[in-house]
Amino acid sequence: MKPISRLTAMLVLFALFLSACGGASAPPAAAPAADQPTAAPAAEAATAAPAAEAATAAPAAASGDKTKITWWTENAEEPLQQALKRDFVDSFNAAHPTMELEITFKDQLDAVLRTAIQGGAAPDIIQTPGPAFVAEYVNAGHILDLDQYAAKYNWKDKIFPWAIDVGKLDGKLYSLPLTYETLVMWYNKKTFADNGWQPPKNRAELEKIAEEAKAKGLFPFVNGNAGWKGVNEWLMTIFYSNVAGADTVHQGLTQQKKWDDPLFVQSVALLDDYMQRGYFRGSKENYYATDFPDIGADLASGKGAIDFEGTWAFGGKPNEFKDNPDDWEWAQIPALRDGVTPAFDMGIGSTISINAKSANIDAAAEVLNWVFNDPKRAAQIIHDFPGEWVVPITLTKGDFPADTDPRFIRALETIADASRQGNYGYTTWTFWPAKSDQFIIEKLEGVFNKEITPEEFSKQLQDTFAQDAKDGKVPPIPAR
Repeated sequence: MKPISRLTAMLVLFALFLSACGGASAPPAAAPAADQPTAAPAAEAATAAPAAEAATAAPAAASGDKTKITWWTENAEEPLQQALKRDFVDSFNAAHPTMELEITFKDQLDAVLRTAIQGGAAPDIIQTPGPAFVAEYVNAGHILDLDQYAAKYNWKDKIFPWAIDVGKLDGKLYSLPLTYETLVMWYNKKTFADNGWQPPKNRAELEKIAEEAKAKGLFPFVNGNAGWKGVNEWLMTIFYSNVAGADTVHQGLTQQKKWDDPLFVQSVALLDDYMQRGYFRGSKENYYATDFPDIGADLASGKGAIDFEGTWAFGGKPNEFKDNPDDWEWAQIPALRDGVTPAFDMGIGSTISINAKSANIDAAAEVLNWVFNDPKRAAQIIHDFPGEWVVPITLTKGDFPADTDPRFIRALETIADASRQGNYGYTTWTFWPAKSDQFIIEKLEGVFNKEITPEEFSKQLQDTFAQDAKDGKVPPIPAR
């Protein structure tokens, strides 16, 4: 999840393998300020205010004899824009001579899109930061029911079942997942080898590494949240999944259990215990004061042992470890309670839907299908356009360009296999309603600061979630 977007909206795109090019392993932030279309020029240049920009946006129109399809996506650096143009836009246009796809990169995509939808000037394809946003647009009549196209293109056999189920409301399909992601444990192979450590398989092994790292003056866990307070929910996601367990979290999301159940309280309490022990950068004060560049640098230099972060961090590793490129590695986060099976916590970074007011619905559906219908094209986009379009379909090593880092491919194959088998958990930014998710981000530090107890935090979260559920705000939860 992108820090900037999640601060304002909680649910944001990031990616499974790679993040934006450059320094830290933080989820990619917005890049160039100007909107840059990848096909025909935009009707007007980007403006400073989202409202002004949306007011000048034009609906899709025919370009000569061609049907024009418009799509706004999140901004990216120029090389990445050109890669997406080459890999996706140009290939689509070449294969569809009667159509013309135009993808335009937007700063503050969610804010710009909201204004455009309200003004009747939204693009044909609507990209949102996550399923909860789609529900809001569906309820307002802005999103098209995709069931007829799901049948036509057989999407249920191409897209992972849990990922397509998240796009359903009241049994109808309204959105498709553009990207998926999970949380993993990053480590430095040399640091581990020098200290005789192996990736931990359980709580005891994790705590042994943490205690030995502290004794040697290292940061057990290099995480900090100065760059983005949403790191709090990454950690809460991990501890709910690996202390309470993914099945128990599912029961909480479907209101079979309450969030003040003892297992959830235990999850919060163990995370707080680790914070008080100084596992996170030595102290909670250090955790609050540390930004992403220091996190990546400390892991690469051997000053810290472990970084709990998402698979979007793949993109930052080549730069962070430029002096020791073979040393970075990832592993699955271990279970932290006996009887819990480790699970990859899945998240949907972005969704794509069709504007119900589009004049080019069939053509827009053809574009959506182009995202999923060719594994080699999808793998090429992952390779060339890091961080944005990691679609939840089956990809194999043979689908990727020969120079793709094998660690990327192993991650995709491992996590996709777990997803297909149903061995997955739930990221807060995808499956929690927005107010409950924001409660976790904002109030967890109250536990760390001893302002509220884990029990009080859990009771307040339950009250917030119950109100979200009453208001119909809980996103669709796929059956296990």
